[in-house]
Amino acid sequence: MDATSAEPRQADLWRFEGRGSDFFGIALVNLLLTMVTLGIYRFWGKTRVRQYLWTQSHFADEPLEYTGTGLEKLIGAVLALLLFSLPLFVVSFITGLMMQTLPVAAFLLLLVVYPALIWLLGVALYRSRRYMFSRTAWRGVRGGMAGNGFAYGGRFLKLTLFQFITLGFATPFVTTRLWNALMNDAKFGSLAVTASADWRRLQGRFLLGWGVALVGYIVVIGWAVATLPRPGQPPTGDPMAQLATIGQLYLIALVVGIVVGAFMLSYLAALQRELWGSLRIGALRTEIDITARDLLGFWLVNIVLVVFTLGLGVIMMPYRIFSFYARRVRVTGTLDVAALQQSDLAAPRQGDGLADAFDIAAF
Repeated sequence: MDATSAEPRQADLWRFEGRGSDFFGIALVNLLLTMVTLGIYRFWGKTRVRQYLWTQSHFADEPLEYTGTGLEKLIGAVLALLLFSLPLFVVSFITGLMMQTLPVAAFLLLLVVYPALIWLLGVALYRSRRYMFSRTAWRGVRGGMAGNGFAYGGRFLKLTLFQFITLGFATPFVTTRLWNALMNDAKFGSLAVTASADWRRLQGRFLLGWGVALVGYIVVIGWAVATLPRPGQPPTGDPMAQLATIGQLYLIALVVGIVVGAFMLSYLAALQRELWGSLRIGALRTEIDITARDLLGFWLVNIVLVVFTLGLGVIMMPYRIFSFYARRVRVTGTLDVAALQQSDLAAPRQGDGLADAFDIAAF
């Protein structure tokens, strides 16, 4: 097809206008008030962060609106503490006591506790996304999710165990299945949200990194077993030669880590393109322009920012993460605003406190 007959690029309906200098003021005030209130203000602080990020995000020249409140997040956190965190702490404490007198019973109890934690993590992820969807509005129309967090937790548990059993080999399959399940439950107003990410387009990239990591691990372990003294055995030979051997092991591990990291960055960039490229909101489609180099530069700058500010740069991470993706996302297609109706899905009455307890609440 020649240049004159090529299909024109569709207009991007999405833009992000946030500025780091504006966000820094918000984040600094949040930090100080959280310290003064012994952590209680953090719920209102997170709400203020979301309000800023949402209002700087525009679709079809209209800003998004975040309608959640700090009180909702506080209530959600208290309920999560009483219903989930406190019982799990009690069970974990009892298990620790049983280790000395009833080790078999303690082990069996752990076989229940750890899967329960994984299940709860899935429930927390789902409830967090459902809360944010329900508190995100555009022109007064809000989002929502039609599914059940407990059911998603069960799916999350099964797929996580499958990922563990396959030594990570099934990671692309697991990641795309969970993304599709989460997004296919979502709606924005009367528009259905659909996702059809395909793990098969990612498996090749992932296997390169997975294979290099596996071979590198075998090489490092084999080298260590062949050259280093066994546990309990006194060292023999030239101490400098032994130090050189240890240095070689660290060098091999470093080289393997760099190679695996390069392959994994390539996979992670492809994963983001697959996930966002599979997303549809009614007749709208999304995509993201992201490369391994983008990810590498992003995380290197984050590390430098945190290290050279002695940790203070952490308060900028919500903005940097949101901005990094928001500036690379494109939304194209058509939207019949006149036909867009309010969501008929019930909205949760409390915030994403369980996700806060696991420290996985977005932004």
